[in-house]
Amino acid sequence: MDVHADNADQRMTVPPPAPEHDAPAAPVPSPAPAPAAPQAWVTGQVPVMVPPPAEVPPAAQANGGIAFTPMSTKSRRRVKRSVIAVVALAVLAGVGVLSIMFANWTRTPEATVRQYLDYLAAGKASAATAMADPGLANDKRAFLTDDVMAAADARIVIEDIVADTNEDAKTRTVTATMQLDGERFTYNFTVSSAKPTFGVLKNWKLENSLVMPVRIMGEKVSKFSVGEVTTSVPAGEMTIGTEFVFYPGIYTLTPVDLGEYVDADPVTLRVKPETGSSRSGDTAQRVQLKGDYNSKLTDAALSAAVALTNSCATVPGNIDQACPNSVRATNLSVLQVKKVPATMKKRGDDGSFTGEAVFSIQSTSSWDKEPHDVDSTVTATVMLDENGAIKTDASGEPQFKVSFGY
Repeated sequence: MDVHADNADQRMTVPPPAPEHDAPAAPVPSPAPAPAAPQAWVTGQVPVMVPPPAEVPPAAQANGGIAFTPMSTKSRRRVKRSVIAVVALAVLAGVGVLSIMFANWTRTPEATVRQYLDYLAAGKASAATAMADPGLANDKRAFLTDDVMAAADARIVIEDIVADTNEDAKTRTVTATMQLDGERFTYNFTVSSAKPTFGVLKNWKLENSLVMPVRIMGEKVSKFSVGEVTTSVPAGEMTIGTEFVFYPGIYTLTPVDLGEYVDADPVTLRVKPETGSSRSGDTAQRVQLKGDYNSKLTDAALSAAVALTNSCATVPGNIDQACPNSVRATNLSVLQVKKVPATMKKRGDDGSFTGEAVFSIQSTSSWDKEPHDVDSTVTATVMLDENGAIKTDASGEPQFKVSFGY
């Protein structure tokens, strides 16, 4: 056999197939397709191993472009949620900025003053005091209450509120124009910048309050009320009165607890600042509550005068220093009352009353043995305590100082 033929036969022999390897189990239900086995091609000289052609997606094969793996449903949902969250945060941030801008636009010195005056116009004294406390003792602010303002005959009406032009200043002046019972007036408020809320919301503070001092004096009146609030004042003639403060308005001051011997009419009080002022002022408005002794006290004075007259016509009552000199003699054979006071007349406003009495006397003296009449004027003055109130006895009757003139 030809040697060359044998060698050719050996060259024509196909090499044995590549050993198969066991592939590990895939984690997904469907295993990945096994790679195609390499193909052997026989040339005229030696066999050549050619790698299998790569798999090309149909779309890529059709279009000849680059293919992208489609996004899974779970990934699409995740991206969608992220986009929504970013948009929502942007919207919230924008809304927050606009809200702060709007809030600061409304938080101005003028708005602060308007809020304060709105409280006063509505009769909310406690809210107004909370905004701008006058810094006074409790006994002076007795009438800065909602009850008092509710009882006011008139309260302020706001017309206009204008701030100065110093917009960058920390302290501003705000001028308010108001009316009280048709009478127009203005008042200048001082407003200062306060600590911002949360560091971004502007705040303004009122530095002066709209309270007016009123000095109230009593003559024969020791107590008065405004609405449901009652307080006391000295009622003596020489008293300088007591100072209180009021918010602007028209109030009725009503004397109370006068007793049955004093009459007093209510007094109307108009409280408003002078136009253009910016403080309560050093000079307080003065108001006097004046009482008058009535006919019951006149009758009581008459009773006291008659009692002394009768006492002076008896022994030993006649030796009282309050009796007329002529009836205080110890050598009288006749001493009697010919006429007791029938009426009493007021003498001024101090609670004094006068009447006329007539005594009939006769002396044992040799030079004055004839009976004769003695005319005398009796004066009864009501007694007052340290507060100017009428003193009464245990039975509630007024006490008098009664005496006969010389």
